[in-house]
Amino acid sequence: MYYKEENNLFRRKTSISYYDVMAVNSYEPILTSIQFFKSKQDFTYRKHCHPSYEIVIPRTGDYKCLLNGQVVSVQAGELLLVQEGDWHQDILHVGTEYIVMAFVLKRQDKSNVKHRLFRENIDIAKQKIIFPTEKFINAIFNLLTEAGSAEENNVADVISARQDANLPVDIFYDSTLKPLVKTGSAERDYGLYYVLDGLFQAFFWEIIFLFPQDRLSPLFNRNLSDEALKSALFSLFERNIHGKLNVPKIAADMNMSESSLAHKCKQFLGESPARSFMRYKLAKAETYINTPQLTIKEISDMFGFEDQFHFSKTFKRFYGRSPVAYRKKA
Repeated sequence: MYYKEENNLFRRKTSISYYDVMAVNSYEPILTSIQFFKSKQDFTYRKHCHPSYEIVIPRTGDYKCLLNGQVVSVQAGELLLVQEGDWHQDILHVGTEYIVMAFVLKRQDKSNVKHRLFRENIDIAKQKIIFPTEKFINAIFNLLTEAGSAEENNVADVISARQDANLPVDIFYDSTLKPLVKTGSAERDYGLYYVLDGLFQAFFWEIIFLFPQDRLSPLFNRNLSDEALKSALFSLFERNIHGKLNVPKIAADMNMSESSLAHKCKQFLGESPARSFMRYKLAKAETYINTPQLTIKEISDMFGFEDQFHFSKTFKRFYGRSPVAYRKKA
């Protein structure tokens, strides 16, 4: 999503920035491990309760499992999302090759309340979707290949997966998957983990929006739509950060009535639309007050205030001190 700004001096085309959405999205998926499995024989893994979420992606063969007592079959070109708290048991056949990405779902507000992705009592088959994962998987392999070759290792069946690995990302492989980063290597490439985590987050948000809304839990579903609305609102604020923005204009741009807009702003941000916009504008102005490169008047002009007196009066109402006093204390 882009917005444009044009005047007689320059033309700017800018993407939505981090600052538009920071502290807005309630959920953050955090990658805990990536594991590559290849079954060397027919094998049924022990039944276990999941302490975290997992995405299972078959590469070859027919991956089957018992998920909460129900048989699920997953083919290449599909993926299965196993929830935290699900009871899971892999039923593998010789040659079955698959990838497991484990992750936790953390709330940005740092609360300890846990929420499940899917609705209660959902048909287990609905935790599976069709998705062309090959491009994503190839990106992972390319990253790992660039990181360095691994020794040949032929013990990458499910029974050999170590639960006590200390690396931030756990890679299990066999000779058909090399070159990969060696599990247990003394070289702890944390940079690689962060790249993989970023890649995983993009993958997670892409697939989560492919699940039909009626499969997602009401809370998670509502939060996703709420976050999209807040993101659009903050984007509108950003586009008008150097000028004025009244409630009718905000409501029109958001395609909402003024009463609905007021209700949503009170629900999301705890205050009126006008006050929310002013708080957003002043938060940006504050960053300039903390640096001496610009005068207070220049900052006032930059953010479209009537004059320096109006800017100082408004700033003091929100921050308890005038811009001059705020700068001196900083």
